[in-house]
Amino acid sequence: MTTPAGRDDRRRRSLCWSALRTIDDVRVLPVVLLTAATLAVSGCGATDQAATVGDETVTIGQLQTEIIDFSESFEEPIPVTGDLTTVQQEFLTRDINHLLLIELAEQEDVEINKADIDTLYDELEEQSGGDIEALRAQFFYTDAGLRRALEDELRLRQLEPIVGDIVPALAVTADEVGVEVNPRYGTWAGVSLEPGTGSISVAIR
Repeated sequence: MTTPAGRDDRRRRSLCWSALRTIDDVRVLPVVLLTAATLAVSGCGATDQAATVGDETVTIGQLQTEIIDFSESFEEPIPVTGDLTTVQQEFLTRDINHLLLIELAEQEDVEINKADIDTLYDELEEQSGGDIEALRAQFFYTDAGLRRALEDELRLRQLEPIVGDIVPALAVTADEVGVEVNPRYGTWAGVSLEPGTGSISVAIR
């Protein structure tokens, strides 16, 4: 039986999309090819809100652009594991937790410098046998997105000695600043989305 502590540990590791796990740990889900020709949300403008975190807003357009940029960041558009709704929810979860980590880090005067991000990036590249693109493909990252995840990993490492368990600390931060999610994506619960009705996708013509 999975204990609450075990669930919290898994959620903590998922906050940065497991950026530091080895590339052999692969999600196995149905495949959908996400490109600019197939990714759109029916009935929504690009400026519609996907979520708000305090004063910060993630628009549906931003969310779609992130996914398209990932797909097109390789020589050939890459298949993304997971159905489209799940992929959108995963990207949005990552964006919300990124904003919450920034907020909590500011509260605790935690700062991250570029040199440390570069060092961690180099370590990860070495762990992947120099095949950083394979790692990006498996964990849904552009190069910039991977660096952002490593930046968040460094925040986590500095915050945990200060606040203890990061999962409840981020949940408190979410309550303090307020997290509102477009119902099509679900509702926010601590550090993750509870699934909603799901987005509807149609081809761009």
